[in-house]
Amino acid sequence: MEEVYNYVGYQWLSVREGMLVIGINEEGVEEFSEVTKVDLPSPGDEVFADEVLGEIETDQGPLNLYSPFDGVIGEVNEMVQENPDLVMEDPTGDGWLLAIEPNSPEDLDTLGQATTNDVD
Repeated sequence: MEEVYNYVGYQWLSVREGMLVIGINEEGVEEFSEVTKVDLPSPGDEVFADEVLGEIETDQGPLNLYSPFDGVIGEVNEMVQENPDLVMEDPTGDGWLLAIEPNSPEDLDTLGQATTNDVD
């Protein structure tokens, strides 16, 4: 995996093949003990900066997923939808969630500046 950034406190972000890959970081996984469902958008769906793009249902309640910029869903990890436990078992590996193609490729270059622990 390339350089990894934290976003909104519990997500990790990484760049792979011109897309932004999103998952739940170790700190996020420590907040709950079970993932019951993963709701993700479909490939081709548009996503917008700092708006909810998906949700993970946990024993502690829902966990919203966000993107740091506008884009289109390029890929979704169907394995986590079929087996939500992967998010807990391997959050930074097989438990990755989705990949976004940014509307502006320059967004990937400024990813470190876009990451934050707060979404307004």
